[in-house]
Amino acid sequence: MSAKKYRAIPPAVKIVVSFAMVIFVGSLLLSLPISNLETSKTTYFDNLFTAVSMVCVTGLFTLPVATSFTVFGQIVCIILMQIGGLGLMTILATFIVRLGKKISYSDTIAVKEALNKDELSNFNNYLGSILKYTFIIEGTGMLLLSFRFVPEFGWGKGLFTSLFLAVSGFCNAGFDNIGALSLQKYVHDPLVNLVIMALIILGGIGFSVWFDVTHNIHSIVKTKVRSGWKRSYRLLKTHTRLAINMTVGLIVIGTFMFLLVEWNNPDSIGTYSVGEKLLAAMFQTVTMRTAGFATLDYEAVEQFSLLFFIFTMFIGGSPGGAAGGIKTTTFALIFLLIINEIRGQKNINYANHSIPIEIVRRAIVVVATFFAFLMLGVSILMIVENQPFIYLLFEAVSALATVGVSVNLTPELSPISHVVLMCLMFIGRIGPITILLGLNRSNKRTKDKLYAKTTILIG
Repeated sequence: MSAKKYRAIPPAVKIVVSFAMVIFVGSLLLSLPISNLETSKTTYFDNLFTAVSMVCVTGLFTLPVATSFTVFGQIVCIILMQIGGLGLMTILATFIVRLGKKISYSDTIAVKEALNKDELSNFNNYLGSILKYTFIIEGTGMLLLSFRFVPEFGWGKGLFTSLFLAVSGFCNAGFDNIGALSLQKYVHDPLVNLVIMALIILGGIGFSVWFDVTHNIHSIVKTKVRSGWKRSYRLLKTHTRLAINMTVGLIVIGTFMFLLVEWNNPDSIGTYSVGEKLLAAMFQTVTMRTAGFATLDYEAVEQFSLLFFIFTMFIGGSPGGAAGGIKTTTFALIFLLIINEIRGQKNINYANHSIPIEIVRRAIVVVATFFAFLMLGVSILMIVENQPFIYLLFEAVSALATVGVSVNLTPELSPISHVVLMCLMFIGRIGPITILLGLNRSNKRTKDKLYAKTTILIG
């Protein structure tokens, strides 16, 4: 392909192709004899499903990592999750910049779209900072987790397990190499729970939020100004404050709702102490946002809890990170729009700022498109599978929102359902809008026409 033709490829198509290429190569590597244990029962289809789930940082699997792959295979898994969390184009662009080369404008736009970044200023530094902060956070997570897993598994396996979980946690992938029951064994372990929760939140809050927060902290330290945390918080960008407020709010509300419903349920947390209940409730709330780890058996929780989990999975994490779902800020804009319509206000305002109507329109399109793909996937699952609707809806939302939790249903589903889940995971990671833009072939003769206004009755 000539350079001219490559530059003409739309950014959305480049993003889709880059993820598809990594998935295909990953499935081949996982299918190598060196990647599989002698007792492994995986087929190429299982490895393809695992590759899709890892690159799309979801966490669903047909067979567990621990009983399927060798150390080499698990290293491949780590690489796939890391690429999936950051994006292939982001990683390649960063290395190209580090080598002193220049990336084309079209590739810069593609990476910008993949990172959900709204501007191109200081883009090279932005890319370098992403890798730097990623390795620092994952390295810190690995170090902290090693205090638990080295005494349990020994130095070699303990450090490797810590690395695997740190990458999986930060990338919001939800995979582990311990067994088939995720982290249920560590439901009462504060160290494992708190470190994994911190990794999930940091990976799902969005890169732009990190940099805005750290930039303000550096400014405060450098100028030695002590103006109080409230004033310092107001210095953050509007997006940063909205993302943080939504994240904290959803965690608090989700934890409270889970405790309220499950407090006396003996099959979930009913027999735990107060502290253990709080830890378990908080972990499920955090992981349900987009991560995929589990310290409880979700078949044992109340159906209302599953329904509330579906709601939080649908929202997901924040833009510009490894999170899935419609994103916290998108949900917030829709909520603000509804409130303003009820109040009769024309403008959408937040933190003394008016939000452009174009952004609100895009939020509506994201939610509508996400919901349309979800309904299509659930409909096919209902036709193919003879399972309770709430379980199928839970599975579909978990895939599309790239969460990866399951009510122990994924391995039992038919190959057709597995294909549906793979499609939902891919769409969820790339983004429904990106998929549609990639399929769309723009016509240069198409113009934005304006006709005489009319009215349509609604409601």
